[in-house]
Amino acid sequence: MTNFSLNKSDIKSKYDVIVMGAGIAGLICGTFLAKHGKKTLIIEKHSIPGGYCTSFKRKGFIFDSAVHHIGGCGKWSVVGRCLKELDININLQQLDPMDSIHFPSFSIDVPAEIDDYIDLLKERFLSERENISLFFKEFIKLYRATFSTEKHKMLIKYQNLTYKDMLDNFFTDEQLKMTLSAQWGYIGSPPQEVSAIGMCQMLINYLKDGAYFPVGGTQNFADTITQKFIDYGGHIMLSSSVNRIFADSNIIKGVTTKKGLKISADRFVSNIDPKQTFSCLLDKGTVDGSYLHRIENMKESTSFFLLYLGLDNKIDLKGLKRGFYHISDNLSFSGNGWFYISVPTEVDSSLAPDNKQIISVVVSSQDNYDEIDDWAVYKEKMKKYTIKYLENFVPDLQYHIEVIDAATPKTLYRYTYNSKGAAYGWAVTVDQTWSNRLPHTTPFKNLFLAGHWTNPGPGICAVVSSGWRVANMILNN
Repeated sequence: MTNFSLNKSDIKSKYDVIVMGAGIAGLICGTFLAKHGKKTLIIEKHSIPGGYCTSFKRKGFIFDSAVHHIGGCGKWSVVGRCLKELDININLQQLDPMDSIHFPSFSIDVPAEIDDYIDLLKERFLSERENISLFFKEFIKLYRATFSTEKHKMLIKYQNLTYKDMLDNFFTDEQLKMTLSAQWGYIGSPPQEVSAIGMCQMLINYLKDGAYFPVGGTQNFADTITQKFIDYGGHIMLSSSVNRIFADSNIIKGVTTKKGLKISADRFVSNIDPKQTFSCLLDKGTVDGSYLHRIENMKESTSFFLLYLGLDNKIDLKGLKRGFYHISDNLSFSGNGWFYISVPTEVDSSLAPDNKQIISVVVSSQDNYDEIDDWAVYKEKMKKYTIKYLENFVPDLQYHIEVIDAATPKTLYRYTYNSKGAAYGWAVTVDQTWSNRLPHTTPFKNLFLAGHWTNPGPGICAVVSSGWRVANMILNN
């Protein structure tokens, strides 16, 4: 593990910008600022940078904590362009097929090229051929509109529609609608709840620009950005969270860390949970009451259970395709449950020693965070449930496990302080998407928000865009 953190004696008492949180949005924002000469400090509570985009090692196996691949890394897409602007080189391997979709009654492999996917759907759903063309034409138009600086007519058209509403306007074939909805787990809300705009941003980003795996694991993605931030003169403090934010009227003056350092700056960026920022770190008396009320009444996205398995080299996993496995054909997706299963060693064998293998599983969580009394019991129950499901595809799997670890919503909270272990910031519902999501600006003139709690929303591509936007706002101010 690379040691990026500064010695206490190297920390300055004053910076141009302080970024709270070394998630990907915070790292991207800080790196752009440092590149353009701003004295920038990033403060992170964890011992490693990356937020959810991190990895950990157990007995020679390298497991990705929560991010299993990255969208938008193509030459002309957001992540690809951002990395080029920052002169960052990362070895990224494109995944093909992009995904596999599995229901009890059917399955489909999603090609890496969107035109191939459209052709596949037209061949499978002959009665909907014309509507499929019309849908994707509209979907791509909507995606392009999300990059507009003004409120585009497409955004106005879809701002109050769920993704299910949009699908119902185009199609009657229920299996086709299930297929086009099957990847909703990437954004956290089922089609009858998720915003059409939010689903469009996520889905077209993957379908149009591909999905990529950072060779060596997702920690390499975060570490490479962090190293570039340092190369540009940036400072980062790890294992050192902000304890207090000080404000005078509507101006933030500085922060203190849990280690007792008091540091001031001209501008500040919060890449952490807004409930932490405004309800815990700031004196509530300094925060605009209506803004605070809005934050306290917004709904967090779902969280997950995650299982990490290190396996011996005596088991064949070739039949276990990476993708979403739904346990029901119910179109409503309500209470269905799903598993996202991946075998990262098929893409990068260096993640495990001696030709051994890894299975990573994300499991949809049906349980209410506040109602779980014993997290240890919950973790053991979910381990058994997940392994039992995997054995439908890999018989006798349990006898080949060398390393087993797991993360619950409580784990996600412990490492990020994301309220209720939220995987995607605020839920991507109609009332919390686009103009209804928190803007980058705040009631404090020199405090900005970046990351999945603000626009464009969740996912690595979106938070890269968010961090880049906030850096430009500061640089152009």
